Amino acid sequence: MQIVVIGGSVAGLITSLALARDGHQVTVLEKDPTPLTASPAEAGEHWKRQGAPQAMHSHAFLGRMHNMIRDREPELLKTLLEHGAEELTFQDAARQYFDDPEFEPADDDIRLLACSRITFEWVLRQHVLKTGLVDFRDGMEVTGFAAESDPVSDLPRITGVQVNNKAGDTETLHGDLVVDASGRRTKLASWLSAIDARDLEEVSSPCGIFYATRFYRLLDGQERPNKDGIIGGDLGYLKVGIFPADDRTFSITLAASPDDESMRVILRTAGFENVAATIPMVATWIDPHVSEPISEAHGMANLNNMHRLTVQDGEPLALGFVAIGDSRVHANPLTGRGCTLLWISAYALSDAIRKFPDDVRGVALELNSVVERDCAPWLQSQMQQDADAIEANRLLRDGQDPYQAERDDGTTDPKAQTRSFIRDGLIPAVRENLDLMRALARFGHMLDMPSNLLERPEFMQAALASYEQRHDRPPRIEGPSRTEMLEILRA
Repeated sequence: MQIVVIGGSVAGLITSLALARDGHQVTVLEKDPTPLTASPAEAGEHWKRQGAPQAMHSHAFLGRMHNMIRDREPELLKTLLEHGAEELTFQDAARQYFDDPEFEPADDDIRLLACSRITFEWVLRQHVLKTGLVDFRDGMEVTGFAAESDPVSDLPRITGVQVNNKAGDTETLHGDLVVDASGRRTKLASWLSAIDARDLEEVSSPCGIFYATRFYRLLDGQERPNKDGIIGGDLGYLKVGIFPADDRTFSITLAASPDDESMRVILRTAGFENVAATIPMVATWIDPHVSEPISEAHGMANLNNMHRLTVQDGEPLALGFVAIGDSRVHANPLTGRGCTLLWISAYALSDAIRKFPDDVRGVALELNSVVERDCAPWLQSQMQQDADAIEANRLLRDGQDPYQAERDDGTTDPKAQTRSFIRDGLIPAVRENLDLMRALARFGHMLDMPSNLLERPEFMQAALASYEQRHDRPPRIEGPSRTEMLEILRA
């Protein structure tokens, strides 16, 4: 097939490679001018990623994605490691909390690939181009679909894309199949509307955050303060993430509610540093004796969980196109699941074309079934978590304790009780029970599908035992209260 892929970021690159390895003729169209530089560092300096602003933010390449790279593109994994990426294993994390832990063979699959987004994309682009299988064109802006009416189904049949090229000219590129990998800001809805397709339905909900990220490098002779992989914290009004990256670098991400004007100081570098320095778990990483900043603070806002329904009532909205990655499904970026979801979709598309080589309708329906089975549950789980986090944040700012289960009238607030049990029972139990730590890690790395760990009796018992000891443990000191933070910022 002749296949046109819209978007030359990570989604477009891995999709194009998966399809080209099956013998298809693949052309990738990237809107941003992003010539391949001599190094990832130069790419970070010169690439202007208006179409992928998340490239300047924290990323986590989870175990499921790592294993797909390991199994399908081992040379890519080798090159990433040569460029400073690092594999952070479950075994190393567990040894920090358990004496002589007993591991299982499947534990080898639980490993984080620590690498910045820019380095990952640069190495992946170089890897794809080195194969000689993909025609990559940057500075090419897709403005719409070329289409005709399918005489059998009466659906629009997409035959290619209309493009504004580098010279400023308009041209039409033919494709037996068009793949929208243009990301969360895709113009898919308007492109479909222009060819008289049915309206694209979207199921969305707010992530409840905006966030800012800054990158740092460890000083010579210094090591990471711990080996936990991604480290997260939640002050209620502020979420915190520490993400190890390649070549002794790491990033800090701070996230707050979009309507919390006081916390917008984190969007500026000085404000970001002032806030970060007050949080003990972060302060140990950004201590000037441990690391130095290598970027400014970069902000990201207008974030929603999104599921675009490109198949409705059992039929594609149009024939000859599919959407993958963030164009189709994306969730709260703090979970780090986006790249793994698109990796799943890319290989599912390759498998679908192999299964239906001459049937674009069959391809669309087959891919849709995989997305609904393997991707959508993660989105649904995240929507529920974000809705609860938004409510907890609102209660906190109204002067209420979102973890106080007992109401004034003596009844129990089930949501607050669950929050308290997770915070003071389940989370501490993770460092006391190796099996629970393993189960939570497998969920975090998307190796097991979303489920309620507390429905398993052995984990419920461990969490309950930990919860009953909550008053015997030192208080959790994750950082200042919101009132204390506002006083610090005023000072």
